[in-house]
Order: sequence, then structure tokens, then C-alpha cells
Amino acid sequence: MILVLGATGKVGRALVPALLDAGAPVRALTRDPARAVVDPRAEVVRGDLDHVESLPLAGVDRVFVLTSGHGGDTVAQETALAQAAARAGVSRLVKLSTTGVHFGQTDPISLAHARAEQAIREAGPAWTILRPGAFMANRRFWLQSARTDGAVYVPEGDPASALIHVRDIAAVATLVLTTPGHEGATYELTGGEALTPEQQVKILGEALGRPVRYVEEPEPAARARLLALGWPARAVDGAFELKRQSAGREHVVFDTVARLLGREPLTFADWAREAVG
Repeated sequence: MILVLGATGKVGRALVPALLDAGAPVRALTRDPARAVVDPRAEVVRGDLDHVESLPLAGVDRVFVLTSGHGGDTVAQETALAQAAARAGVSRLVKLSTTGVHFGQTDPISLAHARAEQAIREAGPAWTILRPGAFMANRRFWLQSARTDGAVYVPEGDPASALIHVRDIAAVATLVLTTPGHEGATYELTGGEALTPEQQVKILGEALGRPVRYVEEPEPAARARLLALGWPARAVDGAFELKRQSAGREHVVFDTVARLLGREPLTFADWAREAVG
């Protein structure tokens, strides 16, 4: 049995059906099973990472570890989870981290993931670390202004980025959770090409079938836009600090997806067509 944390999030929503399609039994963790939208083939269970005693670890032999990374609480959560998993006899932990750890970044998100990685390594079960870069799915909030204003507003200085599709992350996670040979491995994951924000906006416009203007805006305006969309202030602060530190590195392309899956990564055009469909 595989316990999937974050089963209703961006990666979890792709991972649960991918594991089920691979023939693996899945237990999907959520705070509120009654409201969760999860593949009906999975066993949906309630649990709270702040209370490890509530986690349904009986009969679980593998755990996909996913928390937000926004601040120190996630370090405590993942440390407690890893230790509880070891006590319960879990044989393998697969942690979702970030490329910021690979590059030695000191922003709050990367530091929290680095500390949680160490806790996973020290817990006892076999482990694998997945470090994806920026998600294509994080561009979804561009769609509203693209449709209403015919424009996408991007913070000044936003760098070219080798964005990754969450289905590629899920495919790699499925591979390492269901096949041997990945114990003790750390995999950096990106898409297959680095695109500037202006190139991304052009591709999004092509998917929408209409021209979309690319507009750079100062950081205060970009912060206000994210807060208005409902992002917590701590998450916004962390995201901007991560962006500042990763600006010179987001263009780096790792070949891990192609090497592990035997196919090229999904493209931003693939994602854009899906997002507007």
C-alpha cells in the first residue's frame, strides 16, 4: 500500500491515478475526505500532519511525502512523519523537494526542504528525493487576466525557466515508488527547454487562439495581485525570495525525466492546450 500525502494538490492529483494505473494500491491522505476530489479507485483517508498519531500508516509500505515547504512547520511535520513511518515498518519514503536545495539556496522554501530531506534520510527507511523546478501549473493564474484583459502581468526580471509539467513529476514518482533501483537516489527534475516569460505568454495566446499582451509590473504590484488571488502572505514572501535566488539558475535543464522515463518531457505548449481546454 502506498500512502500519498498532498493527494488533492497539483502533484497528488496527477500521482494518485498514475499509481493506480500502474496497479499499485493507493491510500490518499486528506484533512476532509468528504470534500476531497480523488480518483474513486483510491482509498481516501483522513489525517493531519500536525498530529502523526492520526496518520493511517497500518499496512503501508511506501509513502510519498509532500508538504508545502512554506516555513519551518513543514520540517517538523516531515520529521515526525518519517519517524512514525519507520516505527510502523514503512520500507520506502519518496520526498518531493525542490531544485533550490540542489543549488544551495537559502530562501525559506529551499531551506525547509533541505532540512526535511535530511530528516527523511536519517529516519531509517530507504529513501528517494525528487527535486522539481518551477511548475507549469503555477502559470494557471495567468488565464484570468489573459481572458479578461488580453494581457498577462509578470513581475519585472522574471527569468527564463525550464518549467516542468506535474504529470512528468507524477510519472517519475510512480516509477520510483513502484520499481526497485532508486533507493538513495536524488533526482533533479525540469522540463526539456527554458522559456522566457514572454515566450510562455505567446504560447498561451496561441492556445487561447488570440493575441495576449506580455506586461511586466513592479514587484509591489505583483505581490498585491497574488494576495488578491488568495495566496497567504508567507507564501508570497517565500515565493519572491525563492525567485530572487533562483533567477540565475531556472534556465538549467536536467535530462532526468527523459533518462528515467525514456521519452521527452511534456512541453509548455502541451500544458497550455490542456489548461485552456
